[in-house]
Amino acid sequence: MFGNLFKKKEVPVTRDPAKTDFCYYPFFQVLLSADGKYMPCSHHDNFITHEGKEITADKYSIEEAWNSDYMQTLREDFHNNKRNKGCNQCWKEQALGLKPMRYDSYGYNIPETQVKKPEQPMRVEINASNVCNLRCRICWSNASTRWIKEAKELYGDNGEVHYNMTAENQHIIRGWVPHFTQIGFFGGEPLMSEENIELMRYCVQTGHSKHISLLINTNGTVYTDELVSLFKQFKNVFLNFSIDDIGARFEYQRSGGRWPEVVENMKKYIAHGGFTGDDQLQCKICCSVTSMNIFYFPEYFEFMNEHFPGLPVFWNLVYNPYQLSIQLLPEEIKTQIAERLKRSVQATYQMEELRTKTIGNLISYLNGKDERDFSEFFRHITRHDKFRLESFAETFPEFYQLIEKYKPEDVKMELSV
Repeated sequence: MFGNLFKKKEVPVTRDPAKTDFCYYPFFQVLLSADGKYMPCSHHDNFITHEGKEITADKYSIEEAWNSDYMQTLREDFHNNKRNKGCNQCWKEQALGLKPMRYDSYGYNIPETQVKKPEQPMRVEINASNVCNLRCRICWSNASTRWIKEAKELYGDNGEVHYNMTAENQHIIRGWVPHFTQIGFFGGEPLMSEENIELMRYCVQTGHSKHISLLINTNGTVYTDELVSLFKQFKNVFLNFSIDDIGARFEYQRSGGRWPEVVENMKKYIAHGGFTGDDQLQCKICCSVTSMNIFYFPEYFEFMNEHFPGLPVFWNLVYNPYQLSIQLLPEEIKTQIAERLKRSVQATYQMEELRTKTIGNLISYLNGKDERDFSEFFRHITRHDKFRLESFAETFPEFYQLIEKYKPEDVKMELSV
């Protein structure tokens, strides 16, 4: 009868991401990728396996991925302060003095009971399919059906349409809904997915939407009154617009998108919320940083300041295709871009580190070393320009003139006269 009096009180575990390599993601979430595979998080280098075999949505459920030996090993590695090789992207950014994605996992306030006994996830990230209406330069057939023909003709890739929300996965995810704090919808274009909309409807109908937030990455081409109505039933909605540039440069990088239409849709969504912690619908821009757009950030932020003052911007540092990585740029070009960013962007756009990586962080990444040849940038761009009947030189004339001297002699990429 006196046992409880002398029971040792459990001390809460407090972790500091700056003093440990620990990451919470494997303990509370699982990701269903656009090509029907499973991952611990979107930055992870490897897909989830079990008993050495890759598992896919057409044969294995999301619950089997969550309970796989790969996930168990990853969790044990973090418990033992061991760096898992699949987390290399975070280790690379950390080595550059940046705060990698694992820092974000601390913001979910995961209880220690979930870390000790992760019986089911508190969050899922769903790429219901690779169905998309755009053919973005940074993408591939595994994440956009619009890429299938191009990838096949240029590289012999046998891409196909993937529908990953199987009946079994839908049943399992609905069973997890009462335990969820957040659902992430990615794509493809997630707002084109009927499966995503059906899951939102289910959460609303069962009343669980009240304790669930949504995180959605959208290309900004889809807007409906029903979506807005559903969004308003959730605890919070974090709506991230994938906007890498403006005007003709946006349309070049995200082929199929119409810049005026995207701007109008952004304005309509923002009108139903805003971009502060007080807004139930919070909007933000996710800008994928490549050699195509980094030079033009002064003009980019000038437009954002005029039309969307205060709208936060998050940098998505692009690693693949590697030919578009800003780390491949010649040192001379990096220096000119860094000075341009410090002089023009920092002076015209107020950014908080908690909402995005700062210009200083971006420059630190820019100055990282990549020994691969910058000539591959020209070969990659030209290959796709020919297929799409587009011209990088004509769409990005100022930047092209800056880098033209590095173009290989056998590559034709000329400005029209």
